[in-house]
Amino acid sequence: MIVNSERTIALTCPACQGIQKHTFSLFSISRKPLQLMCRCGFSQGHLRRLNKHFELDVLSIEGERARILLPRGQFFGTPLINLASPMSGQSLGYLGDPAMVQEVMIEEPSEFCLESDDFTNPDIMRYVLESLEQLAGQDKIRCECEHSCIGIDVYPDQVELVCSYCGSVVKIGARTQQHQERLARVTEIVMEPCTSQFLGEWLKPLT
Repeated sequence: MIVNSERTIALTCPACQGIQKHTFSLFSISRKPLQLMCRCGFSQGHLRRLNKHFELDVLSIEGERARILLPRGQFFGTPLINLASPMSGQSLGYLGDPAMVQEVMIEEPSEFCLESDDFTNPDIMRYVLESLEQLAGQDKIRCECEHSCIGIDVYPDQVELVCSYCGSVVKIGARTQQHQERLARVTEIVMEPCTSQFLGEWLKPLT
């Protein structure tokens, strides 16, 4: 039996909403999580070996966490797997042979895929997404509700941080240089339960 030592995961990024492919060798997967980084700078999740399974822990396009355990035989031997959230059943992307993943992406292009032209100011949007990813990596984005679970919605001129548990929202402009400078002063974002604010209003007590 000949096993292709490479696999590809194609996931829709909840930040930029583009499709990101991750190609890796089966021998590179260990108990240490392999981070799945989108080209926009957002971490989509991780992949790691877990006993006789492989664990895929990623975010859906709505920013909800999805954890999938795949048996070793299925991970190694199935040419193409349609990844779906165990909770909602929503399609997350594809895993399998690189050529087959590429083929299905061409046949079924994502309706959520956005290019730079879809943003009012692509450079500012890139900065905003990278800054938020950095804050998230430092655990500096959270909601004070009982079950904080922060998702992200991206629009042409702004980004919204949304707590999927209580519905709290913080809106962050991503259109002008002023928006970039404002976010550059932020060291932590703590959301109040069930509120909707613009980042400029949220910052006033700090200035």
